[in-house]
Amino acid sequence: MVKETIIVAEVEEALNALEKQVEEKAGRAMRLPSDFVLLAQAIANANGENISTNTLKRLWGYSDGYNTSRRFTLNVLARYVGYRDWDDFCRNLSNTAASQIFDSHYIDSDTLRHGARLTLRWHPGRVVTLEYRGDNEYVVVASLRAKLAVGDTFKCQGFIPGQPLVINGLIHQGIDHPINYICGKQGGIKIDA
Repeated sequence: MVKETIIVAEVEEALNALEKQVEEKAGRAMRLPSDFVLLAQAIANANGENISTNTLKRLWGYSDGYNTSRRFTLNVLARYVGYRDWDDFCRNLSNTAASQIFDSHYIDSDTLRHGARLTLRWHPGRVVTLEYRGDNEYVVVASLRAKLAVGDTFKCQGFIPGQPLVINGLIHQGIDHPINYICGKQGGIKIDA
């Protein structure tokens, strides 16, 4: 069971990396239905291969139905970003450095006003809205397809888009002690402020 969990995590990491490279090449984040239409057209123009917008939406978690991806879809996306196929993409991904310097906007909790809301998104299709309560404390006010539940609270000094969010001291309903939780472990979080 542990080996299966590791394999699933590795595939999810590779899938998130592929989505990120596709978005970079397309020059847009996949957030709106029109983004998927434009991506499908860009792939057809670049590769001469067709992939449906519904397939792309499911893969990005925009539409329900994400659980597995056909190798055909992964191959098409890998070719779009310059690899021979999915296997070639995965081989090259495993050769990348484990550390990186990043240049990303940092959202510091000290700069937020009491009652400010942030919406966090991560793969596959997880969406959580937080409300800032001051003193680095947040409460979950909306949750879609995430283990974080409405009413959960935690403290956090800030958020880095594109990086995982590690929460220490999460007060989760039904658990009588603070726990640790990670959001966006594979591919990081996206933030709508």
